[in-house]
Amino acid sequence: MNEFGNRLKKLREQRQMTLRYLADLAGLSYSFIASLEKGRYNPSRETICALAAALEADKNELLILAGYLPNETVDRAISSPTSNKPTREHSLEILLQEQVSFNGVRLSVEDKNALLAFMQTMFSLRK
Repeated sequence: MNEFGNRLKKLREQRQMTLRYLADLAGLSYSFIASLEKGRYNPSRETICALAAALEADKNELLILAGYLPNETVDRAISSPTSNKPTREHSLEILLQEQVSFNGVRLSVEDKNALLAFMQTMFSLRK
C-alpha cells in the first residue's frame, strides 16, 4: 500500500462504506477502488476529485498524497496575473533536487536527468 491508498481506505472505513457503495457514489468500479487502496494504480486528478466528493473528504489532501499539486496551487499557477504581487522565479534544476512527480509517478534521478536534457535540447533549438 501507499499513502494515498492507506488514506483512501481509512476514509472509506470511517464512513462505514463498502467498496461497492463508494464505487457507486464516485462512478467508478469497486475493483478499481480496491486496486487504488492497495497501491496498484496511480489515480488521475478526475478520479481523486470523484472519490473526494463521494467521501466528503478534502480533495487537496488526496491530491497531495497521490503526488499532485493541490487544486488551489494549480488554480493560482494558471490564473491570469491580475494581482500586483511579484511572481517568484523557480530554477528547474533546483526544483528537481526535491521529490517531484508527474501524473502521480515519482520521477527517478534518471527521469530528472532526461527531463533536463530534453529542456536543454528544446532551448538550443530556439536559438
